[in-house]
Amino acid sequence: ALNAAAEAAGDKKFVNPRNAAAGSLRQKDPRITAQRQLQFFAYGVGAAEGLALPAHQMALLDWLEALGFSVSAQRQLCENRAQVQAYYTDMQARRRTLAYDIDGVVFKVNSRAEQEALGFVARAPRWAIAYKFPAEEAVSQVQSVDFQVGRTGALTPVARIAPVFVGGVTVANITLHNIDEITRKDIHVGDFVTVRRAGDVIPELVAVLPERRPPNATAISLPKTCPVCGSQVLRVEGEAIARCSGGLFCPAQRREAIKHFASRKALNIDGLGDKWVELLLEHGLIAHVDDLFKLTVPQLLTLPRMGGKSAQNLVDAIEASKNNSLPRFLYALGMREVGEVTAGALANHFGALQPLINASVDELQTVPDVGPIV
Repeated sequence: ALNAAAEAAGDKKFVNPRNAAAGSLRQKDPRITAQRQLQFFAYGVGAAEGLALPAHQMALLDWLEALGFSVSAQRQLCENRAQVQAYYTDMQARRRTLAYDIDGVVFKVNSRAEQEALGFVARAPRWAIAYKFPAEEAVSQVQSVDFQVGRTGALTPVARIAPVFVGGVTVANITLHNIDEITRKDIHVGDFVTVRRAGDVIPELVAVLPERRPPNATAISLPKTCPVCGSQVLRVEGEAIARCSGGLFCPAQRREAIKHFASRKALNIDGLGDKWVELLLEHGLIAHVDDLFKLTVPQLLTLPRMGGKSAQNLVDAIEASKNNSLPRFLYALGMREVGEVTAGALANHFGALQPLINASVDELQTVPDVGPIV
């Protein structure tokens, strides 16, 4: 119904129910959300202090239904492992007959007392487990393979395939991870391949169909020079990843370093998303991370679709990012092997930037999460 209405209005259609639901809930205008008439199945109760809840999960669902909530009619109580397996198999066979998409089954301990005794690990309950159905697969053809250069210089091969609809979306690009993966799967340009979305999310090239390999299929080799800056590509023996040796001389590495520096988990510069970073680079307003702090409102106003208020807000956000924690700053620098956890460990150990700069290799190795490689 949503797609029919969108098509009638000349709007873009939703590619799958997940996108439709997420997009509807994120609307700034609640009236649009209301018009889309989303429905949900209640499956549990949150904080309920002082409220006597049913003692079993099945009874809880019946109680929620009696209160007027929609509850899945597919719920079932299983008494043993065989019944659990049979239920999973049955739901997998019937998933396409349902009026909504499902990607698996969640099994829960029925006794709520046992649920409380089992508790949680991190944010996941020990008393519930999700079993996903095997991902849907489709066949496509590899049209080309590009090597993309990341923040640390890593070259990642990306297959461009004939667009194919699988798992609710159209897939045209698939990461091949590294040259070893290409060799292991014997992937050639021109090959027909099976494709799926791992976990119904990430596109994955599953396997080559060797019987359909065309005579003109070509092998894929690791480039000897960076496709962006022309620097030599190096690969340390024993490592799967090959890297551009250009460092911040490489425009691709600089671009990704600036994006990382401004990202949510780093300095979290509000309003400076990936597209704005690319636009700033394209117009020559920045070339390196430190150029961000030299930007002025008049400069930003030269960018397309940049208004006065937005320009001032961005300058203010960049200025505000100077008042940040040491762990965030260290993470923002994008040092190889220094993720959020290691950045936090370094900050906790040294307390300030200068002692860290002055630290010897031996002292650094005494820090938790920091070993010889880091």
